[in-house]
Amino acid sequence: MQLYRSLPAPVAVVVLLGVLLAPPVAARQATPSASAATEAIRVFLDCNTFCDFDHIRREITYVNWVRDRADADVHLIITSQNTGGGREYVLRFIGLRGFQGSDDELRFATQQADTEDDVRRRQTQRIGLGLTRYAARGGLADRLQVSYTAPAGGTAGQTQQPKDPWNLWVFEIGMRGYFSAESRQKESHLNGSVEVSRVSEKWKFRSEIEASRSHNTFTLEDEQEFKSRSSEYGWDGLLIRSLSRHWSLGLETMAKRSTRENYDLLLKVEPGIEYNLFPYDQSSRRQFVFIYSAGLNHGNYRDSTIFNRLSESRPIHRFTIAGAATQPWGRLESRLVASTYLDDWSKNRISLFGFAEVRIVRGLSLNIYGSYARIRDQLAIPKADIPDEEILLRLRELQTSYRWDLELGLSYTFGSKFSNIVNPRFNQSPGS
Repeated sequence: MQLYRSLPAPVAVVVLLGVLLAPPVAARQATPSASAATEAIRVFLDCNTFCDFDHIRREITYVNWVRDRADADVHLIITSQNTGGGREYVLRFIGLRGFQGSDDELRFATQQADTEDDVRRRQTQRIGLGLTRYAARGGLADRLQVSYTAPAGGTAGQTQQPKDPWNLWVFEIGMRGYFSAESRQKESHLNGSVEVSRVSEKWKFRSEIEASRSHNTFTLEDEQEFKSRSSEYGWDGLLIRSLSRHWSLGLETMAKRSTRENYDLLLKVEPGIEYNLFPYDQSSRRQFVFIYSAGLNHGNYRDSTIFNRLSESRPIHRFTIAGAATQPWGRLESRLVASTYLDDWSKNRISLFGFAEVRIVRGLSLNIYGSYARIRDQLAIPKADIPDEEILLRLRELQTSYRWDLELGLSYTFGSKFSNIVNPRFNQSPGS
């Protein structure tokens, strides 16, 4: 969504919409390529989520893995999205050259308690299943066979009806700690969270409580000690009702206490409605959503603000346009958010975020990340002067009229087409 940061926001949204709506290139039947007819098929892996490519290459050895889409017979795109208690992985197989017009898609879901090994084993198994139809038309077809392992106590062809004693409810409890020390500096960070969620076809619910505390101690040149402490406690909740393949209703709530943001208590309640231009079942491939929400913000401040307030309640509304696309040419995300307080339209904020990963030509890729925010709604900035030490350590939020960041990357790869070999020796060396 940062690709078009330099463009006016409406232009960026229109360009993204054009990309999403552009019809696919018409599929045409072609004669099998030389690689498909005489050797193992060539596959280009395009993973936009967790993938253990070393493991995949070790397990699936009946194809040739290539580094560039231009050399492939099959382009495999892997994406994922959150579910109620894990992630749904979507594997899109796009036929190229001699396999044009032979596209396929497989899906599978993982659980929150699954380890990375569980995920990669299931992912590799599904990749192997999806590649079977292409390998069967390749030069190694005579050497392939498909096997089936029946479940314990079951027979081939038996269906298993899942039983869920938790009725789709998922709970997660987490704690993290970070500690570091040098001769003249010490720091510690503690964080804990509890999350409860339930996702069904009609309803989506999530609630999370999180707390964090940080302590830092610095010994200055005159041997004096400077100590800093910051903390944040928060709760947020989300309740969504699916109305159709394109419409949803939602309610977002939040409560927060933050030393950095000068909140003794911040409460937010925002109901809203969302329309997705594409059906929700295509969300892992493309989506373009419009969201409107309106609600109430109430804040109790730790210190008097620049507006001489210790407490206030304000109605607010928000409009969001967001899109995402994962296509053979790369990945693109963009989001435009505009909000304002209904009792004072001069207190507003407009934010634009974008990310793009684009393959320009063979071996040449462009990565762009950027965001920009025009800020006119900082109500909690304290009136009292903030000490220099707290400014340098970013312990307090500062008044600003804008915020932006930009990251650019360009890479070019050339050489051998193939990437079949796995050699992990000395991977753990500090110099690697």
